Formats: sequence, structure tokens, C-alpha cells
Amino acid sequence: MALGAGFTLIEIMLVVGIITVLMGSAIFMLTGNLEFAKEQRARGDLQAIITQIRMYEMKNGGVPLSESAGLKALVGTGKGFEELPKDPWGQDYQYKVDSSSAKGFRVYSTGPDRKNDGGKGDDISSK
Repeated sequence: MALGAGFTLIEIMLVVGIITVLMGSAIFMLTGNLEFAKEQRARGDLQAIITQIRMYEMKNGGVPLSESAGLKALVGTGKGFEELPKDPWGQDYQYKVDSSSAKGFRVYSTGPDRKNDGGKGDDISSK
């Protein structure tokens, strides 16, 4: 029986290398899924906001016509939201009156690029 039995430096370096590759792969995969999850949450929030706008429309005979007060009209006791949710990237959801749309309005998130470009780029829309 040998007293100095153990791992060689090459064996230890090989195990550390394998662990590093596995951790790198896991981080890469989780990052992609995180963005997908954020987009799905934004889509869910948009559906909830659209539902509340439709309820507002039934109670008041039309959608909010003022873009500045648009989503704020949904906030308050008995109005749908106690406070408006923020999108997964920490920004406010946007509301635009759009007479060319079948809905008469457009609700969207500026998305991960946070650019308010009205439908171009990475925004998440209620189309």
C-alpha cells in the first residue's frame, strides 16, 4: 500500500476543465431561457392589460382616448389594477390610440432594447 496515493496534477486539471465547460454551457442555456421567459411574461401582462381595456370600454362606451391617461384610466379601486405592472425590463407598458387598428388602440412593451420605436425592433406588441 502506497502512502502518497492521490490524484495527479493532470487529473485535477482535467476535472476542473470539465466542470468549467459544464458551468459555461449551463449559464449559456439559462440566459437564453431567461429572455424567453421575460418575453412570455410580457405577452401575459399585455393580455391582462387588453382585457382591462375591454372592460373599461364596456363600462364607458369606448377605449381611453388620451394616450397620456390611457393606461392610468385602468388604475384605482374597482378599475382593474391597483397599480400598473412594469414590463420584465423595468419599463412602463406603452399605450397608443390607433384608429387604423381593429382594436382602436395598441399596447406594447419597448422590449429588451428599451427603444420606443412604435413597433420596430425588439418590442413586444399586442398585435
